[in-house]
Amino acid sequence: MDQPIYLSLVIPFYNVGEHFKPLLQSLEQQLIAGVEAVLVCDGANDGSLALAQQHIAASAVTKRYQLITQANAGVSAARNQGIAHARGQYISFVDADDILLDGYSETILTAITQHQPDLIEIGFKRFSDPAQLTNAKPRYLTKKAGLHPCDKVALSSFKANRWYPWLRIYRKAIASNFGFPVNVSFCEDLMAIPELYQQAKTIFCVHQPIYGYREHAASATFNVKPEALVALKKFSLALINGEEYADLPSKWRSVLQFNLAYLLLKMHKTSDANQYLSPPLTAHFRSIGRRHMLTPGMSLRKKLRLSFPNTLCAAKR
Repeated sequence: MDQPIYLSLVIPFYNVGEHFKPLLQSLEQQLIAGVEAVLVCDGANDGSLALAQQHIAASAVTKRYQLITQANAGVSAARNQGIAHARGQYISFVDADDILLDGYSETILTAITQHQPDLIEIGFKRFSDPAQLTNAKPRYLTKKAGLHPCDKVALSSFKANRWYPWLRIYRKAIASNFGFPVNVSFCEDLMAIPELYQQAKTIFCVHQPIYGYREHAASATFNVKPEALVALKKFSLALINGEEYADLPSKWRSVLQFNLAYLLLKMHKTSDANQYLSPPLTAHFRSIGRRHMLTPGMSLRKKLRLSFPNTLCAAKR
């Protein structure tokens, strides 16, 4: 009888370069019984596909890999393709330039078999050079370890405002149609991940750093194209009007709106000169900044900048 697959690691990749090999090496060590890897090549043309094929052919656990190829369609489409092919009861996401740390799969499988949570949040370390990982600071979404009702800890996760897909593992049954918005090249994770909290009843918080997040010197976080700003504005407006996440608890929605508003404000500061703050958007920033002025666990700097948005964007007017 075949071993049941508890965990599927969905790994999209596109022109990863020199960072792909360390990920594959770390992945090999994590493909223990009950775990599979679903690699999705998103039209890579830099040799990444050949590297993946060679790695799988040489693997001691070849049958625990799936390799899927598609024409370049973006990371969201690639993740969705991986979800569709995943055979595991739980879905995990891995970025192709990161590293899985010791105990990744074993820790997650223990949480799954002992608690069957709807969501698992994991600890991580940041690095730019793998040599830094030993002494890097462990980071967590929430302070509470172990199993908790989702409604008791999710607000802390929303306040943390880290929507990286790899920070969470979800039980596929709670969101069978879950996916990332395609044709969205920026903050697709912020738009999608809250749905998992909306559906979850329980969360298991792992207070152990089992994932290595590679930071790049030239981050594209605020070097975005105008169309990405338009898409994010559209999502923000839909959130305000209750067209998105209407059933999300009001406190969670409000915190999501706060962090999204600050992101939009920062993007306006760094975007092309034709991207201005409209009076309604300015009023929204001011309103939500002041609404959360006394909310604990949120950045005072962000509160002040949202409360006085014109001071941040004066150079754009």
